[in-house]
Amino acid sequence: MKKIIFALVLVCLAVNDGYGRKELPTYDVRPVNQAPTLERPAWPNYDVQNENSFAVFNTILTAPKQDNGKNVFDGGYWTLYRCKEATYVTYDWKIPEYQDWWFFRFTTGTAIIDADTGDQYLLREVEYFPMDQCFWVHGQSGQTIRFVLVFAPLPQTVKRVQIFEASAPTRKWMEGDAERSRVFHISELRPRVKRAEKEGRVIY
Repeated sequence: MKKIIFALVLVCLAVNDGYGRKELPTYDVRPVNQAPTLERPAWPNYDVQNENSFAVFNTILTAPKQDNGKNVFDGGYWTLYRCKEATYVTYDWKIPEYQDWWFFRFTTGTAIIDADTGDQYLLREVEYFPMDQCFWVHGQSGQTIRFVLVFAPLPQTVKRVQIFEASAPTRKWMEGDAERSRVFHISELRPRVKRAEKEGRVIY
């Protein structure tokens, strides 16, 4: 009897999602994050064309080397964590070795789109960072830094998604055009590396 039960367990573990991929857990553990240091706040009269008016951050969270996200657009790597309360996305970017200053912008209207229904799950926040403003990252040349983006939660019915980056004002070195990624099966974006979790509750 024990052998039969064990065999059934193995069969259940091997079930795939219909796309040749092993079924992932229903929900993920949300990604770890830490607050950066605000080196200088944005000017009250912030101007997208005046780089001196941008906020400056340092000691940004660095991405663990074993993590491997998906290159959704040129440059940044996305990993999607499907949780009950929200959908978290880690956005990892390698700062060039020769560059001590690098700027970013995250835009309201960015969304995860259900490729089958067209429903949009909007970006709610980028933890610890402003939205709709450029900001500098300083002093992290050569490091892969990580941002944690928070989107509306995805229902279990969502199987295929596109990432949509909303349009924003254009400035030197940054176009403001909206972009839409190719269609991904959601299992392509979710974390595939087993992470060792600390014991006990995680409280935010």
